[in-house]
Amino acid sequence: MQAFTTIKRAIDKVMEWCCILILAVMTVLVTYQVVTRYFFDKPSAISEAMAQYLFVWLIMFGGAYVFGLREHLSITVLKDKLSPSNNMIAEIVINIVLFLFALSVMVMGGWQGSMKQMYTVDAALQIPVGVIYIAVPLCGAVMLFYAVYNSFLAVHEYRTCKTSSGNDTTTM
Repeated sequence: MQAFTTIKRAIDKVMEWCCILILAVMTVLVTYQVVTRYFFDKPSAISEAMAQYLFVWLIMFGGAYVFGLREHLSITVLKDKLSPSNNMIAEIVINIVLFLFALSVMVMGGWQGSMKQMYTVDAALQIPVGVIYIAVPLCGAVMLFYAVYNSFLAVHEYRTCKTSSGNDTTTM
């Protein structure tokens, strides 16, 4: 479990820095867009398109990162009333469903969608649209890892007689 946690922390750091860099680049692009539009009356189509695509990447990377931190929106009214063993089973079932969704929709579907769009060129950026869509299968793969990690974590917490709610871990 220790090696698994080390890998997760490394992936967390990569996702965190990707989000930070994307947001920083978006800030510069939007500022540039405002300046060129209002001060020079010549808006830049390239910076506008890049900011839009980076926003999509930020959402994808941020969503995967938050899922990995287990800080996503969840309704735990029923799960909190379960016994520790049933809570572990519920956690595993939830992660299996999320794993199947990420695999089928994000990784496989996202990859097929990206590959289909590799021959379509974006008018403003002059790059294949598939390059822009590749964020979906990339983040899907990260979510696959997080789903597996969260399942192993649920079993580990059950075995060590711990229960977690969010980031808070308490001993029973």
